[in-house]
Amino acid sequence: MFENKLDYWMEKRGMKNKHIAKLCGVSETTFSKWRKNKTQPELDSAAIIAKELSITVDQLIYGEEEEGI
Repeated sequence: MFENKLDYWMEKRGMKNKHIAKLCGVSETTFSKWRKNKTQPELDSAAIIAKELSITVDQLIYGEEEEGI
């Protein structure tokens, strides 16, 4: 599930909802819905999130771990 990967990477990177929501141009409520898997972000927003978390979109969606972990 997307939200499990999003939560994992945000916690690992110490990111806050407000910061990434602002980067994506969405409300914190919308971003919260993404984290709770009530809705899914558009691909462009997923790319922004992945870039900010210093991961690939595949890692964000599929949960692939970093090398060496």
